[in-house]
Amino acid sequence: MATILGDPEALAAEVSRRAHHRAVEIAEEARRRAAAIVEGAQQEADSLRRQSRQAAERQVAAVVRRNEARAELEARRRFIVLREAPIDRIWRAAEERLRELVHQPNYRDVLRRCAFRAAAELGADELVLAADPEGHKLLSTEILEQWSRDAGVRFRRAQEPAGAWGGLLATSGRSRFDATFASQLASAQATLRERVFQMLQKGEA
Repeated sequence: MATILGDPEALAAEVSRRAHHRAVEIAEEARRRAAAIVEGAQQEADSLRRQSRQAAERQVAAVVRRNEARAELEARRRFIVLREAPIDRIWRAAEERLRELVHQPNYRDVLRRCAFRAAAELGADELVLAADPEGHKLLSTEILEQWSRDAGVRFRRAQEPAGAWGGLLATSGRSRFDATFASQLASAQATLRERVFQMLQKGEA
């Protein structure tokens, strides 16, 4: 993935920086909202105390607890939702760049790296490659013969392209390696999202 998506550590650091900056703003907003809710509850409590101090004290305590719990839940909800927004924008931008790559002159070289990675992962002597509709056209007999000589593995072109918008699928018997862009992007997203959250937690500690 590093050759396609860039250095994972650098990407994780950039996502972390942006997300942490936004997280600080979100946390401050959440604190303000929580304070406003608690202040409103306190004002309600004061009013109840004036009306009937002894009879209302239990009711006041219940109102304060309910509002404090509501404020905390709302703050957490907004923090989680808004913290995700900048990270999701970064992944959408990454997908757009990958979709553009499919139409670039060097796309065949990208497919070559995917095929070689599949050969290394599966360890088979022969692989059947199915790329996206555009990439499948690039898998000519001559190209696959050259790749086969370079990798020491026999590559064959599948009869039909893969149902993907980028990258390729490699199969050897029942074994399969998914090197489609959508699959690799999803895998990288899950891994890096966890790294980002770990980095954010360390930053908040």
